Amino acid sequence: MVSKPKKHTKKTCDWANFGAYFRRMKKRVAVIGAGISGLGCAYVLQKEGIDVTVLEKKPSVGGRMSSRSKDGFIFDLGADHLCDLYDRIKYYCNEFGIEWEKMRFLKYALLKQGKLVPVREAVGTLSKLKLTWQFFLAKNAGNFLNLDELAANDTDNAYDYMQRWVGKDVADYYIDAFTSTYQFHRAEEISIGALKGILKSIETEPARWHLHRTKGGMQALPDAFASRLNVKTNHAVTQVTGGDLPSVDGESFDAVVLASQATASVNIYKNPTKSQAQLLQNTQYASSISIAFRVDRARMPDTAVVWVPYVESRKISGYINESMKGEELAHNGKTLLCAWLHEEFAKEMMGKTDEEIFAAVKSEILNVCPWFSSIDQLENHDLERWVEAMPKFSHGHLKRVSEFMQDGQGENSVFFCGDYMNGPWTEGALRNGERVAEQVIKKLRAA
Repeated sequence: MVSKPKKHTKKTCDWANFGAYFRRMKKRVAVIGAGISGLGCAYVLQKEGIDVTVLEKKPSVGGRMSSRSKDGFIFDLGADHLCDLYDRIKYYCNEFGIEWEKMRFLKYALLKQGKLVPVREAVGTLSKLKLTWQFFLAKNAGNFLNLDELAANDTDNAYDYMQRWVGKDVADYYIDAFTSTYQFHRAEEISIGALKGILKSIETEPARWHLHRTKGGMQALPDAFASRLNVKTNHAVTQVTGGDLPSVDGESFDAVVLASQATASVNIYKNPTKSQAQLLQNTQYASSISIAFRVDRARMPDTAVVWVPYVESRKISGYINESMKGEELAHNGKTLLCAWLHEEFAKEMMGKTDEEIFAAVKSEILNVCPWFSSIDQLENHDLERWVEAMPKFSHGHLKRVSEFMQDGQGENSVFFCGDYMNGPWTEGALRNGERVAEQVIKKLRAA
């Protein structure tokens, strides 16, 4: 008997099962916080093929790198300007088609004995010679934008060190003034390691400290990142639990990146390891308030930034002539004057009404800014309260973070990310986000 040949049936792919398998294989990561560090981290992870969800409690992204438009003016709420040495920010601006603009003018001044003087003329010849030696000693220090490289120099606070080796005049009018202008706190609370990184950069690449901006305000870059990511705004996370499969409000992920401020992470991270808890609890922030006034452009010379040392004013740490940004900050003969507050005065004013803050700052502006002689010349425009404006890279913090990045990062499949992780300012924060992304990728590959 001849058997019939078998009928061959065409097999079809079970796409439903394949899709489920693919989803199981594709790693999922939650990034908590949509500041520039979290966004940069999420973008690198997504490029690696990881399924990334960014959760942000506020209605918009950017954190301290954000802007607000009002009455035709762009008010940069947090970071006000960028430096040409911000290579990663420039890289992404180029990738996303964001215009990188040089400021229209760049001149610094410093308040000394009630008068504005060029920064270079704020101290005497002997003090300058001693400071020159400190620049020389710092020439081989690490990169300020990655303070892990400077942890070995984290041996003292900057004020005491410079007062001891250079003198009180330099400590008060350069070191303390620079720190409070850009960090809002006193130089006793910044490590000599961080200062050496700044000295090294100024010494070896001075031209790259020239100020720039992103056209459209600081918000332009965070918005560009967010448009390419799965970002859920108005999404306040209440609980993160670490483990082999960490969870965010009960939803499991392969890894969680806490890109929120350390103080916020303390509240939502429920089972940190000992090293994680110690790092979060030991991180401190300086407070400030940014205030913008509409003023007549003609009243102000082409001075971009004014440092106000604490010994000259215990209220205002510095102010900025926003017309340096060009046409977006000049309308009908008006521009913005933006001032920042020293930490202790900011804390004093934090609970006051907007009107009370405006009134108090106007009064002090007349004491520190010779461009104005009457409070009527300063029109209230806008302000932003920053309870946690900047992390304090204090003596001990650099070593603590550097050691944690080597030994504690990624425990419980939870990673810390942000400027407080030895990544100062917007560029440092972005670079930290990229470094943390590489750490996450390495761990997921090894799993």
